[in-house]
Amino acid sequence: MDFILDKADEYVLDSFYRSLPAIPVPDLIAGLAAIPSLADSYSLLSNTTTPPLDTLKTIASNVVSASTAAGLTLNSLENDNIFRQIISLFHLTLLGAFLMYFTFASTSYFLVFDQAHTKHPKFLKNQVKLEIQMSVKALPGIAVLTTPWFLGEVRGYSLLYSHIHNVDAIIERTAAAINPPSSVIQETFAAAIATGAPSLNATALNAAAHATAAAEHAALAAKFGPLGPIVSPFLDGWGYVFISCVAFLLFTDCGIYWVHRLLHHPLVYKRLHKPHHKWIIPSPYSSHAFHFMDGYLQSVPYHIYVFIIPMQKYIYLGMFGAVNLWSVLIHDGEYKLESNVVNSAAHHAVHHLYFNYNYGQYFTFWDRIGGSYRKPKYEEHFEVKSKAETWKKQAKEVDNFDEYGKPTAASDDSFKPKPTKKAL
Repeated sequence: MDFILDKADEYVLDSFYRSLPAIPVPDLIAGLAAIPSLADSYSLLSNTTTPPLDTLKTIASNVVSASTAAGLTLNSLENDNIFRQIISLFHLTLLGAFLMYFTFASTSYFLVFDQAHTKHPKFLKNQVKLEIQMSVKALPGIAVLTTPWFLGEVRGYSLLYSHIHNVDAIIERTAAAINPPSSVIQETFAAAIATGAPSLNATALNAAAHATAAAEHAALAAKFGPLGPIVSPFLDGWGYVFISCVAFLLFTDCGIYWVHRLLHHPLVYKRLHKPHHKWIIPSPYSSHAFHFMDGYLQSVPYHIYVFIIPMQKYIYLGMFGAVNLWSVLIHDGEYKLESNVVNSAAHHAVHHLYFNYNYGQYFTFWDRIGGSYRKPKYEEHFEVKSKAETWKKQAKEVDNFDEYGKPTAASDDSFKPKPTKKAL
């Protein structure tokens, strides 16, 4: 997200902020620094000579004083100011969410979506309008909750990195003298720089960087023992990019499966997830039509990933856009893919129709492990999906579920939990 923020600052936001009135704003870093530690707070509040309420007022006053001492104003904030970053990131996140939603959903709706679905008895009157309205209401809340994750990325707390190859990262950090030399080779290069010979600098830098990168790569591969030669190509460069993308899909698919399944728990379902299941026959516009907390919780695995596993930042941006597109595609009602591995639009249609199946995002692995997999019936989703008798049967099946999407006595036996065998 730092790339997008940097470009927005350069082309739009720097001039925009300078044009704003001199509205006082807090120095959040100074204010946070003025908050006493837990130990100090306990000591202050334990002081019997001063009432606890007075102590709290004093602490609050010190925080306010510290945050306003610098006299910052909205039009004078530097682009690395945390308050400005929060404001900018929120608006960029919201703008990006709207752009992706309307671009992907509209393209899918007009070019891919099977319009025959609008005649299904469970496709609501004015459903597309209602889906858009719910999405527009949800996206600002999601943007508020997502902004802290992007702020962490921008301020360097994530494991996102810039260069595909480690050698380029070594060249950058050595030449910029951001970090002290990390090897004897780099120390030699640093000494070469001091001579002031440009050609020597370039030559030394290139040789030192490649030698250091090779040494670091070999040391890392050695940690895998006999598997070192096999995993070596995937520890750097495009090999690692490939592995990080596969890991991203597997990690987020697992996380979303369990979050999604939790959202179907009776204590949570009616409050958060039921609005999304209003769309029994979804359209592409239903992809983001949910309670804002529902949408945010299912996005959390995407953000957690880059704080625990290194990933190239431009690849991450691309993957982030791709998963938003995928969310639209599994709601597009175009059942072209028959697969037992990929969680396709047909699989997700089963989820919307019958509620308690196919919670996965990209794959069916976790549904199989969790006992929630239901294969789409060929005759319903691939052959006669537009026939009135099939739709009538689906509508009747849905009507027999309770308010939590659970089967009732009137439901078809295929929806009821299978009785466990008693031990002999």
